[in-house]
This record gives sequence, C-alpha cells and structure tokens, in this order.
Amino acid sequence: MLSQRGAWFGAETLAAGLVLGAVAVLSLILVVNPPLAHWLTIEDGVVEWLQVSLDAAAVALIGRHLVRDNAQGERSPLDVLTVAALIGLIIGELDVDRRLFGTKVISTAFFFKAKYALPWRLLAALVVVGVPAAVGIYALRHVRTLWREGWSALGQPWGRVLAASAVILVLTELFERPLGRVPGVPHFFLEETLELVASIGIVVAAAAHPPSRPKRSATL
Repeated sequence: MLSQRGAWFGAETLAAGLVLGAVAVLSLILVVNPPLAHWLTIEDGVVEWLQVSLDAAAVALIGRHLVRDNAQGERSPLDVLTVAALIGLIIGELDVDRRLFGTKVISTAFFFKAKYALPWRLLAALVVVGVPAAVGIYALRHVRTLWREGWSALGQPWGRVLAASAVILVLTELFERPLGRVPGVPHFFLEETLELVASIGIVVAAAAHPPSRPKRSATL
C-alpha cells in the first residue's frame, strides 16, 4: 500500500506515469512490430491477462479495508460496490461462462437450448438476474452514504483516479465496435490498451485508498 503521503499526493502522478509508460511501450511495439502488437492484444492475450491481474490486485487491496472495517462494525458501501464491480469485470474478461458452457449465459441461446441441463440454466438465471438485483438493492439501501462517500472520494487523488478509470471503461465499452474498426490498427489494440489504462488507474487508486478509520498513533 502507498504511504500516507503517497496516497494523498502521488496517486494521480503515479497513475499518469504508469499509463504513459504502458501506452508508449504498446505504441512503440505497434510501430515496430504490428504482428506482435496484434498478438499481445488479442482476446485472452497477454494484455488482457495483465488487466485481470491488476483488477484482482485492486480487489485484494480494497478487500483489506472491508475486512478491517467489518471487524470494527463498519463497512463502506462504496468499497463494497467497487469490489463487486471489479469481480464482475474480472469474470467478464475471463469469459468464465463461455469457458464453462461454450456460450455467453446472457444470450437467449443458453436459456432455451435443451442441450444445456435445466439446473445449469436455472443457476445461470439466478446469477445473471439475482446478483445484479442484489447489488442494485444494496446500492439503493445505502444511496445516501454512497452519495456522501462518492463526493468525498472525488475530493481526494485516489478517488479522482478511480472515477477517471471508471469513465474510461464505460466509454471503451460504448465505443467497442468503432475502436475495432480503426484502419491500420489491430482489431483489439485500442480496446485492450484503453482497458489496460483503466486497470492501471484502478489498482493505483486501490493502493492509495486511505483507511476508513486511520490507525491511532501508539502512545508512550
């Protein structure tokens, strides 16, 4: 975890430096060796696994805060939803459903084709519908706290880095198809690069995330 000074003053600078370095390296590879750039950024490729690793590290870092806060009878709704979103992101990047069933479970083909066992389809329906519903209900129950914590986070470097990373992820998802059609660039290059940028920001924000209740200094 970053030091207190780094957490408050260095998150944005560190994230910007790491992002610029990653983008510079990938851009250089694209210019010098386009086939290598394509190989690095294909689905289930090196860059995608790097994203998953960074997101998993962010889950672990924020999870430490949740464990400690829970032991003290407290829990940050913003942290809970951030961890939930990151776990969902990791599952999506790994295509867990496709690996297990050979298709996306959110597709109608999965729910209506008899070749998939009914218990699996029911379980998938529960996960696809039930989990987002539970998260949504939790968010509504804590909407005031979320609003307060959200604005508080935006007033701190780590929160701004996290917010910027979330915006990048959303925009990348919205413009996924156009990004894959840019002439002269491998199909997944821009998408994977932007997602890597977001993952870098997320893990930096998680590392700079201050504890909800700072530890008291030891007294003599």
